[in-house]
Amino acid sequence: MPALPPGANTAIHDGTATLSVTGARQGTVDLMAFQLTPNQRVRNDDDFIFFNQPKSPEGAVRLIGADRIALDLNRIPADIHTLSIAVALDDSVNGTLATVPGLGVTLEQPNGLVVEAPASGLRSERAAILMEVYRRNGTWKVRNVSQGWNTGLSALATNYGVDVTQPAPPAPTPTSPPVPSPDRTPDRRGVPPSQDRTLAPAAPPVSLSKITLDKNTPSVSLVKAGEEQGLMRVNLNWSTQGSGKGFLGRLAGGNGIDLDLGCLYEMADGSKGVVQALGEAFGSRYDYPYIELDGDDRTGSVAGGENLYIDLSDPWVFKRILIFAYIYEGVPNWAAADGVVTLYRTSGIPIEVRLDSGDNRAPMCAIALLESKNGEIKINREVRYIKGDQSHLDKAYKWGMRWTPGSK
Repeated sequence: MPALPPGANTAIHDGTATLSVTGARQGTVDLMAFQLTPNQRVRNDDDFIFFNQPKSPEGAVRLIGADRIALDLNRIPADIHTLSIAVALDDSVNGTLATVPGLGVTLEQPNGLVVEAPASGLRSERAAILMEVYRRNGTWKVRNVSQGWNTGLSALATNYGVDVTQPAPPAPTPTSPPVPSPDRTPDRRGVPPSQDRTLAPAAPPVSLSKITLDKNTPSVSLVKAGEEQGLMRVNLNWSTQGSGKGFLGRLAGGNGIDLDLGCLYEMADGSKGVVQALGEAFGSRYDYPYIELDGDDRTGSVAGGENLYIDLSDPWVFKRILIFAYIYEGVPNWAAADGVVTLYRTSGIPIEVRLDSGDNRAPMCAIALLESKNGEIKINREVRYIKGDQSHLDKAYKWGMRWTPGSK
C-alpha cells in the first residue's frame, strides 16, 4: 500500500495493531496518544497516554516503547471516537519537529496490513498530531494529519482538554476572620444548621514534567525521609531509529547484541548481591532483596526494554543500589544508541538518566547509584563506563564481593 499523504485516509481491520513512530526517542521526541470523544476531547486526564501514564484505563492503548504503541481496537470504549497519535519535543531540546529525520507513523496488523503515514509539511511546530485512528460507520480508519503547535506539548494537551500542571500562584496572606459583635448576631432560632458544603478534592492535574540528571544536576532525592513510596520501575530503553532490528539493533550496527540491565545491592544489614540475567539471578520484588528483573531480552525484540522493579516502601532496608547495563554478547557501540534509563516512582515525576557519552572499548556502564541514609534515598548520576565485567564494576565501586565465571 502506498504511503498516505497528509489529509488522506484508509480503512483498517478490527483487532490489534502496532504503531511504530520513526524519529520518536524517549527524552528527546516523546510519543503519546489521546482517547477522544466525538467532540474531540478527553473524558478525563486518564485518556492521555504518555511517559508518565503509559496505558489507558482499560488497557486498549499502551505505550510499549519509546517509539511504539500497541492498540486493541476491540477494547476501545464505545464513547471513544478517535485515537490521536502525537509527538512532542522535550523541553530540554531546541529546534522543531521539522528537523527530525524520517518522522512518521507505520501501522501494522497481524493480517499483514501495513499503512505508512510520513509526516509532511511541518515547519516550526514543537508538538504535532501525526495520525488519527477513528471510527466511521462501524469501520476503523486512519488518517495522516501532520499538524501541530509551535508552543509544544502543553498546548497540545490543553487543546484536547487535559488539565496539565501549572505553577501554583502565590498563596494570599492569611487574615483573621471578623468576629461578629454579640449584639448584632442575627436570631437563628428555628433555622436548621448549614449543611457541610465541603467538596471532594479535585483530581490533581497531569504532570508533563521529568527530572533529567546531567552534569549540571547530578543528583536528586529519590525518596525523602518520611515519604511513602511503593514499587519503582527502572526502565532501560533505546531508540530503534527505524533499524528494524529491535530496540537494541543499532548498538552493534544492526548485527544485534545481548544487553542486560542489572544492579549490585547492599542491604542495611551488610548483605550484598547482584540482580541480573546472568546466572538467572532475577531476584524478587516480594521478598529479599526486594529487587526483581522482569526478564532477559536476548534479541532486542521487546519494545519495552528490560525493567528492574525495586520496592521502596521501606527505604531503611537498603544501604546502596548500583544500576548498570552490560553488553553480554556483541560489539559495544554506545554512541549510536541514544540510551535512556527512566525511574518511574509511585509518587513523584519520573527521573531520567541519559547515556549521552560512551566508550566503545567498555562493555559495562554504571548508570546510577542509589544511596539510603536516615530514611532518605538519593540518586546520583554515574554514566561511568567500565572496561571489564561485573567484577571490575565491583572493584571500581568497592563493593567487596567474590565473583566466579557465569553463563546463561
